[in-house]
Amino acid sequence: MTRIATAAASLPDSRSAARRCADDLVKQGMAEPDYIMIQADARHDLAALGAVLREYWPEVRIHAATSCLGSMTDGGLYIGPEPGVCMWALRDPEGDYGTASGPLLGDPRSAARDLARQALLEADRLGESPALVWLSSAPGFEEAVIAGIQDAVGGSTPIVGGSAADNAIQGHWRVMGQGEPVGNGLVLTVMFPSAKLGSAFHSGYSPTEHRGRITRSQGRRVLEIDGQPAARVYAGWTGGAVKVPEEGTLNVLMDTTLWPLGRKMETIGGADVYLLSHPETLAADGALTLFTDVAEGEELVLMSGTVDTLLQRPVLVAHSACRVGEIAESQVAGMILVFCAGCMLTVKDRLEEIRHSLTVALPGVPFIAAFTFGEQGPPLACQNRHGNLMISAVMMSAR
Repeated sequence: MTRIATAAASLPDSRSAARRCADDLVKQGMAEPDYIMIQADARHDLAALGAVLREYWPEVRIHAATSCLGSMTDGGLYIGPEPGVCMWALRDPEGDYGTASGPLLGDPRSAARDLARQALLEADRLGESPALVWLSSAPGFEEAVIAGIQDAVGGSTPIVGGSAADNAIQGHWRVMGQGEPVGNGLVLTVMFPSAKLGSAFHSGYSPTEHRGRITRSQGRRVLEIDGQPAARVYAGWTGGAVKVPEEGTLNVLMDTTLWPLGRKMETIGGADVYLLSHPETLAADGALTLFTDVAEGEELVLMSGTVDTLLQRPVLVAHSACRVGEIAESQVAGMILVFCAGCMLTVKDRLEEIRHSLTVALPGVPFIAAFTFGEQGPPLACQNRHGNLMISAVMMSAR
């Protein structure tokens, strides 16, 4: 039988915070966890957190990442002013789990492939396809990371997770597995649980009538849409919500959270499924920079959202993950929630509403949230993708 418990602390000293969490897990009967996930404010020292956990459980597998402003569990919000750390502990003696981490510089795809194989070896399941790969990656490498993991596990395995984050987009994000923390790196976990597992990857936005095709781009920079300067086209679509600067570049992340760009992935049951890209900067030369890779020829659709739809989406995606995994909600052992940091900052003053709604919808279910700078998952029947302003959930059953 699978058991999951969560613990959290808001303390400036990382070792003290880790001890408080570990003691709490022990009190909850988590005497020998097989796996612990950490989501922490970037002000925390991941190495110190991990060192304390290994004092309690020398053999435990650890998957740690920094999360924007902190994290959230079923027990409360831990997003400041003191740096928060949240932990999600799993006991599944009949399942197999393997974790690996390392840098991504040079050839991110090859590095991700090698780390996936290392994690499979750690789980003693080399050559097999896991039920799910859970990842935390440095921002900027996500598409290559997904491709590399798929090189190792195949394209049918769901790859779910989020890009590590800091508190002000200053490059202070870190990830850590069994080794030392790394900045431009990746930590991933291959999961072979003994019970059911389900995941869902959703957008909480609707398409508008504004759309156009990319006619010139470079990686994550869109230069032209329908032959016109991309920044000016996008600014026009938003009706003045953002403006193109007269010189240089302008960061528009906080102004564009409710106006992302979508790319249609498929149509299911008459409904179009979109993958979102978050506009980051507008440039006077007409360039529009996104937080995802795009390609010439793709159609971009202006999407719109509201605070209320963002507040409602986590419960909807949790229910969807249960359906995908064919898990009765009374049998859920625990949940991992990925919630875009941009969305979180937009609804920050109402985050308690999200936590409360999840505890009502899934009473007694321990969960942890990662507030990320990019989200990864398979949109319904699509292959694994990297998107922005997305929400995902991983549900695990007790048996």
